[in-house]
Amino acid sequence: TNVRQDYAHQTSHHLAADDAYDLYVFEALKIQNMTKRPKAKTDAQGQFLPNKAAAKAGLNRAILSSAWGQVVSFTTYKALRHGKLVITVLPAYSSQECAVCTFTTPGNRPSQAEFVCQRCGHTDNADHNAAVVIAKRGINKLLSGDPLTKAHKTTRIFRKLGPERSEVTPGEIGVSRLGPTASTQRSMSQESFGGNPETPATA
Repeated sequence: TNVRQDYAHQTSHHLAADDAYDLYVFEALKIQNMTKRPKAKTDAQGQFLPNKAAAKAGLNRAILSSAWGQVVSFTTYKALRHGKLVITVLPAYSSQECAVCTFTTPGNRPSQAEFVCQRCGHTDNADHNAAVVIAKRGINKLLSGDPLTKAHKTTRIFRKLGPERSEVTPGEIGVSRLGPTASTQRSMSQESFGGNPETPATA
């Protein structure tokens, strides 16, 4: 919807325009898989069993309304215009991994909000610890140089020429390996031909 797209534009603009950061790391979430409908279950007599479909439908709506995918896509091309880089990393076990010593176990999560490393004793808010883990994975991926060679070249070109002398093309948007979506291309067209979707909507 327009509301979700407006939110994604404002959020991505805020991120990309922040001079404090040159690298943005996102979880490579498989949103399509996350929002699949639960399979029907039957007992021995063929009667349908509860499969929590109603609860899953509510979760699916919440995931889709959050506009995660659009925020990543929009941030990718806007960051590129500023000579910055977006990286996506696998999120597996990031909630169980210690951001200090990398020890990973479900026991590091005594509660939903707490993180207590069973090896080194590091304590933190669970969400903050996971965010640091994701950031470190992004840095390690960047330092490895794979598969970011093309992204590095593109970013250097932007920094050399400046965003006012560079053009974002569909082939240059694949920094986060997501590729340009239809909504991303429409968004770029709006910005190129007089639209200003980054401006907050007014009543």
